[in-house]
Amino acid sequence: MNPSPETLTALSTTLASTVSPDAATRRAAEEQLRQGEKQPGFLIVVLTLVNTATIDMVVRQTAGVYFKNAVKRLWTGEEDVQIPPEDKASIKTNLVPIMIELGTPATARLQSQIGEALSMIASQDFPDQWEGLVDELVQSLSPDNFVINNGVLATAHSIFRRWRSQFRSDRLYSEINFVLSRFCQPYFELFSHVDRLLSTPAGQPLPENASLPLLAQSLLLLIELFHDLSSQDLPPFFEENLNTFMGTPGGDASDGWLRKYLSWEREELKGDDEDEAPGPLQKIRGAICEITELYALKYADEFPQLQSFVQGVWNMLTTVGPGTREDLLVAAALRFLSVVVKMGSHREMFAAKETLNVFCQQIILPNMSLRQHEEEMFEDDPAEYIRRDLEVATESETRRQAATEFTRALMENFEKDVTDIIKGYITEYLQHYASNPTEQWKSKDTAVYLLTSIASRGATQQLGVTSTNVLVDVVDFFGQNVFSDLQAAPGSVHPILVVDAIKFLYTFRNQLTKDQLISVLPLLVQHLNSDNYVIYSYAAITIERILFIKVDRQTLFTQADVRPFAENILMALFSNIEKGGTPEKIAENDYLMKCAMRTIITARQSLTPVYEGVLNRLVNILGEISKNPSNPKFNQYCFESVSALIRFVCEGSPAALPVFERSIFGPAQVILAQDVAEFIPYIFQLLAQLLELHPSNELTPEYQALLGPLLSAQLWEQRGNIPALARIWKALIMRGASAIAAGGQVQGLLGIFQRLVNSKINDVYAYELVQALYEFVPLDVMRPFSQTIFMLLLTRLQSKPSTQFSQSFLYFLCFLCAIDNVGPDFVITMIDGIQPGLFGNILTGVVLSNTQKAPARSRKVIEVGLTKALSKSEAILTESHTQFWVPIFLALLDMFNLPQDITYTADGAAAAVGEDLANLDPEEAGFQSSFSKLGASEKSVHDPVKDVVDEKLFASKELARRSREKPGVISALVQQAKQAEEAGVNNFVAYMAANGQSLA
Repeated sequence: MNPSPETLTALSTTLASTVSPDAATRRAAEEQLRQGEKQPGFLIVVLTLVNTATIDMVVRQTAGVYFKNAVKRLWTGEEDVQIPPEDKASIKTNLVPIMIELGTPATARLQSQIGEALSMIASQDFPDQWEGLVDELVQSLSPDNFVINNGVLATAHSIFRRWRSQFRSDRLYSEINFVLSRFCQPYFELFSHVDRLLSTPAGQPLPENASLPLLAQSLLLLIELFHDLSSQDLPPFFEENLNTFMGTPGGDASDGWLRKYLSWEREELKGDDEDEAPGPLQKIRGAICEITELYALKYADEFPQLQSFVQGVWNMLTTVGPGTREDLLVAAALRFLSVVVKMGSHREMFAAKETLNVFCQQIILPNMSLRQHEEEMFEDDPAEYIRRDLEVATESETRRQAATEFTRALMENFEKDVTDIIKGYITEYLQHYASNPTEQWKSKDTAVYLLTSIASRGATQQLGVTSTNVLVDVVDFFGQNVFSDLQAAPGSVHPILVVDAIKFLYTFRNQLTKDQLISVLPLLVQHLNSDNYVIYSYAAITIERILFIKVDRQTLFTQADVRPFAENILMALFSNIEKGGTPEKIAENDYLMKCAMRTIITARQSLTPVYEGVLNRLVNILGEISKNPSNPKFNQYCFESVSALIRFVCEGSPAALPVFERSIFGPAQVILAQDVAEFIPYIFQLLAQLLELHPSNELTPEYQALLGPLLSAQLWEQRGNIPALARIWKALIMRGASAIAAGGQVQGLLGIFQRLVNSKINDVYAYELVQALYEFVPLDVMRPFSQTIFMLLLTRLQSKPSTQFSQSFLYFLCFLCAIDNVGPDFVITMIDGIQPGLFGNILTGVVLSNTQKAPARSRKVIEVGLTKALSKSEAILTESHTQFWVPIFLALLDMFNLPQDITYTADGAAAAVGEDLANLDPEEAGFQSSFSKLGASEKSVHDPVKDVVDEKLFASKELARRSREKPGVISALVQQAKQAEEAGVNNFVAYMAANGQSLA
């Protein structure tokens, strides 16, 4: 595919359609792009379009986002679609020139998207497969054109900034040293040049392409690069020139570039007072604060200029205005001071009580007070108010959050002094409030925030405050000053004070007893009915976290505790959700749906009398948001709620299953028919969950009707569908194997198996499908396909298999040996039928070398499979295979006697499928863009060897039975094993004797 004008026009039309309000148009365009990815040259055309100035900017931005996401998915080569090597080379050739061309303010967003793609490519290919990248950047620098220079610096920053978050490794340090050897000197010379130009006296002209805004952007990028290059270790070049960068120890504020620009003033670079976003000057100072924080933490011994920066930041904070454009700078500055305070080694800088008082008065108090724009946000953009208040993130940290962290840092070294000082201010603020509660409500708001900042010593976002300051009585303060606002009649106190009261409960929930929490739950339920968005949202947030509290890993609240409130909570939540009206507004507030999920999980069977009303509301909400899915968190919580309701109600009332099916099948059909890609994996999980509740020998007509459609190749092309499709097919095969075999659908499933087995991402699901077929479909049906199945697996095994693939292969062979439908002789005959003697090679090279590494969830089947290979195989006792009996026996004993090799079991958590749902917290687990598992939908794992309760006892009995069938044969083999591992074999023989078994 070539980037001709006709191709670019067609691609522009397709990309424009991906943002169409019409869902059908969007999906058709997305499918066109997926097909386009398969054509050589396609991504080069997309990149060309991004850089074509004549094309509409919205389309170019859409192309930029698409290019970035396509690189993220396809560059590593793990997807079915592969980018041809010549396309990769062409993309890398064009990326730096395009980044430079996009270096103008008008194309900054495009540059950001392409920069992210470049960073991803560099993380894979640089420097080994992109050796000339740094040299190309250095050669592109210009002495006078700072449009070009800013493009080069932005490109370098997009490559190097990932070092900030990476773990130390030899490969990483090799890469950094490669860059430092080529980049440091030209970087230093450019920094010096920019400094000279910025030092030009006001009024004197600057070169044409070196305007003050362009130079300020260059300075910011140079400072960011200083951070990138220092993030892992102090570069020797920087150490040699540290005085030039940081200033001479004891020198004045203009000595050293970073110290100079911390205090530098250029009015035209501050930005408009009305702007919310920081201007160039705030960004430059904030970036310098981040560097000084890094150097204080990592290079304190080599950073004698620290005290000068502390003084500079302190002075700066006392002069910063109240505008929101300064917020990120204030937060960065306070983080730096917090780090220095916590270090303790500079205690003398802060220890004087007068100094602490100045800190409190000039830095903490001004930044703790509620500002006008926050009050306006509470009214006009409540969702953003909540997000900023709760979701602490460096890029959106509020002044209050930063001031709170600084207060806590001071408390670590000066707890009593700071507590006394802040307590004094709290008393003043409360007295101020008491003098005129209506007018002075902000004073109480500040007092509550101050109390929270000194009362908490340790906290996490998930658990709340975990330890408190013994000098502060949180419960007493709650009773004296907060509880009255919690129970105040609507409208009698300012709504922000009501929110403060609810948030106080949220923050200190672990400090209250269960009885105290139960006593305030009805008040929180009342606040769910508030007309104020922030009040009812905080009530939902707090109820959800209270219900999540655990003591000794057990939930504090039981279904009996929430039974009186559960229905009221749910109905109030649903009413607030439904107020949204449009799909986007309905799904906006994921806190409400998370509370509904937690309430259902806690209430469990106590919801049975009212489940139909709850189910109908949930299904109606699902129907609305499916029209335009917009909030992944809300979607997850909504489906989790439905799944949990199914699980707990049907557990106690199996007769409810048809009611759930009638309610869910209709919306499910609509979602599948309209191809709502975000919801299809959830729908398949719900259908699988419902099907699994049917008896294992029952496949009703509604589910039989799915057999054909679920083989659609289009469904299996969507990566996010595959785990859910594999699960529902396992349930279908278990219950309808005869119908599937009669309908000729085994061949279709094996076609899917062939597709999956060649995918590094999805090969585990290939195993799950084929294992279900062998377990439930008659072996005579599977036999004609078996050689092909084994050939596909063995071919993949030869091509650098992952640990997961090797473990899955081990499990598969032992699974076949373990199930009565197949057995060990089939496995031996099939593998040796491909190539004589191949079974022995596979056994020793793949199977026995990995048994000890098997994860806990696989070990039972592997142990039973090995036991049956020893006790039920005729082939293993033939002359050509008897040599393998002893190694299998010794591997089995090792599994019984030796600890598991946990080096290879990163998926241990996956074993706990049926774990207590109280631990379900999807937000903490993290979302995957392609597939999010419904934790509530999987209650238990199918056990193909459920008749075996004790694997060691089973092995003992089976070997005793086999030795009776083959007198003298098995006992002779055990004697051979004893020569190799006497102690282990003797222990097992003694175990057999203790259980009444012996070898004949």
